[in-house]
Amino acid sequence: MSQLKTSHADAAIKGAALGILTFAAAKYNISTEVVALALPFVATALSVVSTKIGPENTTLLLKVAEKAVAAAPVKAEAPAPVKAAAKKAAPKKK
Repeated sequence: MSQLKTSHADAAIKGAALGILTFAAAKYNISTEVVALALPFVATALSVVSTKIGPENTTLLLKVAEKAVAAAPVKAEAPAPVKAAAKKAAPKKK
């Protein structure tokens, strides 16, 4: 995996983690101020972890993830939407 793809994937994973954190905080009605205060710390922690595991291990993890996604069964096609029957107009009163 090229360095560019690795760095883009690493940034995407960090962004997804921050997005999941923000979504969960909103779901559980956590104060927006607390979320705004926590996000920089979480982003810093993710960067430190990413630096500690190194680019080689990040690439390895991404390759394993790609294989897992490729091996996952995919549904053929979504069924065609069912069209609702047209309603008849009510008879007009004379």
